[in-house]
Amino acid sequence: MPSGTAPGHRGSGEGALWGVGIGGYNWSSTSYDSGDRYRGVLLHYYATYLNPSDVYLRAYGFQLRCLSE
Repeated sequence: MPSGTAPGHRGSGEGALWGVGIGGYNWSSTSYDSGDRYRGVLLHYYATYLNPSDVYLRAYGFQLRCLSE
């Protein structure tokens, strides 16, 4: 899991900030599918949840964060 304060995320409709300090989303450099430019793979995490390969539309404004492997 990324270190530091969990960034949360902005709501897709109203733009409100959600989950600050308890979770968030980080885009991965991994593509969902080579022919699908609209979706990307991301790390989705909260205090009791971790999914390293969620798939969302790239139009969502989730943050980019460099993580070491």
